[in-house]
Amino acid sequence: MRTLVLNAKGGQNRCVLLEDEVVQEIHVHHINETAGSIYAGRVLNFLQGMQAAFIDIGQEKNGYLSMNDLPAILKAGSLHEGQQLFVQVAKEATEHKGPKLTANLEFGGQYLVYMPTSGYIAVSKKIENPDERERLQTLGTHFCGDNEGLVFRTAANGQAEATLYKEYQYLKKKYEDLLENTQIKAPALLTEGTPFFDRILREIDPATIQKIICDDLELTQDLKSRYENTEVHFHQSKLSIFDAYKIEHEIDKALKRIVWLKNGAYLVIHQTEALTAIDVNTGKFSGKSSLRETVLKTNIEAAREAARQIRLRDLSGMIIIDFIDMNHHEDKQAVLKEMLQEAKRDRVQSRMIGFTQMNIFQMTRKRVRPDLASRIMRHCPVCSGTGQVLSPDTVAFKLERELWELQFMEHEAALIELPYEAAEAFRGKNDVHLKRLEQVLHFEIFLKVNTEWIDRYKIVQLGDREIIRALMKNKDKI
Repeated sequence: MRTLVLNAKGGQNRCVLLEDEVVQEIHVHHINETAGSIYAGRVLNFLQGMQAAFIDIGQEKNGYLSMNDLPAILKAGSLHEGQQLFVQVAKEATEHKGPKLTANLEFGGQYLVYMPTSGYIAVSKKIENPDERERLQTLGTHFCGDNEGLVFRTAANGQAEATLYKEYQYLKKKYEDLLENTQIKAPALLTEGTPFFDRILREIDPATIQKIICDDLELTQDLKSRYENTEVHFHQSKLSIFDAYKIEHEIDKALKRIVWLKNGAYLVIHQTEALTAIDVNTGKFSGKSSLRETVLKTNIEAAREAARQIRLRDLSGMIIIDFIDMNHHEDKQAVLKEMLQEAKRDRVQSRMIGFTQMNIFQMTRKRVRPDLASRIMRHCPVCSGTGQVLSPDTVAFKLERELWELQFMEHEAALIELPYEAAEAFRGKNDVHLKRLEQVLHFEIFLKVNTEWIDRYKIVQLGDREIIRALMKNKDKI
């Protein structure tokens, strides 16, 4: 049974897909989400060698537009600095890259995606009936004029021609209204992307959902009127909807590096800018049969959970999985088969490359939006996302090297603020190291502990010994 749980109460919208009461997908609306938004952009510079341009759309990061994402009418000419054009955000910006843009605009509806300049008709691969595919292709050809294009969504399957044509006209009107913004000065936002819950309900076909649970009364009533064949329930309780369905805990688990399996084995998930690495460990699982069977059972269970975590965390790009070594080809094929089977449940396109010569499983997954962690978390300001900080000894030695540069200075004393453990390392046992430094540097050193710092220090003041002693007594002035 597939259930959508919508958390619309509060400042942040969230949605979770449950399959047989197990969390499979987590969607969180980001306040700065721009995917699908259309802008009047201005060309900043054109890179001939890369066949791409950087576009100012008024955001913190400039957008990137490949020449492959230009309609034919623009390809005939060449972009130039200062030129204005309509662009749409195809992929969200990341920490290191601006948003990926396209000038081939798309307008999505419940059944169709209207593309005013694409010139082709396509039908969702999930519509498998050849007669229905041919019917929709014919309708698309009949609807569209020169250069226009359409994609028929899965939800278009079996819909009447009048219903589809009505949506086609509606989407085309949105594009025509957009063209009237000829006098607007770039950069400027023209239309925002599809609202969060509407986008989710387009991506996850409501026809495949048996139940929708929502904690906002107005949205619940709207969903009941729109999806008559789906159970829609209003969650009315003092207990939050995600706590009631034990989802909050699952979100917390989806942010951890270690994921335990039911058999006692575990996965270690490490994300980097270039790829995601998943390491499989036997952990507490020892098995009750042969070593080969134990390893295979662990890897099969790990394959299921790894596929779930990839989908849950919305991981993309290159993904490598270091399964426990298997010496038999048929065992590797069994793991590959399991990964392929799990991939069928994922709406996002992936490609299973299989095991390399080093017995590392390799796959790729299309990037649709930023991963879950980047939407919920930020890099630690101390470690800058590395997960590591300087040791107390390193901080102490770093401070000592800086103080050596002040040897024989005209001031009598130095006041230094630093973490407790670094201060202990700097002092040495019974303050031996501190006293030795004071003798060779020829000034007195006063240390003040900062309980909020982890791996940094600060030379607060250089000056008269008595003044610094007074500052040490009056902490409010420091």
